[in-house]
Amino acid sequence: MTKDDEMKEIDNKEDEIEDEVEEEEEDKEEELEDEVEEEDEDKEEDKEEDKDTKDIGDSTATTANTADKKKKVSRSARSHDTQLPIARIKRIMKNDKDVKLISSDALMLVTKSTELFLDYFCKEAYKKTKSQGRKILSYKDISSAIKDIENLTFLTEIVPEKITMN
Repeated sequence: MTKDDEMKEIDNKEDEIEDEVEEEEEDKEEELEDEVEEEDEDKEEDKEEDKDTKDIGDSTATTANTADKKKKVSRSARSHDTQLPIARIKRIMKNDKDVKLISSDALMLVTKSTELFLDYFCKEAYKKTKSQGRKILSYKDISSAIKDIENLTFLTEIVPEKITMN
């Protein structure tokens, strides 16, 4: 390998690393933007509820404030109970040219739905692995699960059965 080839390879690796760092930074920025949006929405809701509670009276105001605190806790807990990176799901959703804005609720719903689907899909494929007395999930287990389970047949074109040549 010549020095020029080595330099090109090093440059390519540097470019790959820079791309990965940029992606991570974008993910972090998107997560921060989402958090800021949620905080702004919470503040607006608090202002509206404060107006409502002033009209009702002090005793009901304390109850409303307690309910607000519970809402905030549930929202913050909700945003962290996913296994998939929310920013990445958002980026995938934004790749669709028809999608302009994505609400945080819709994003959470799609993220959680994806997790549940993948959980179901992997468990069904792993059942195929276990039924054949193996412990390692392979492509053929995934493709046979898709073929055998009616709910997964929409994936047959994406994950076809492997054809082996003898």
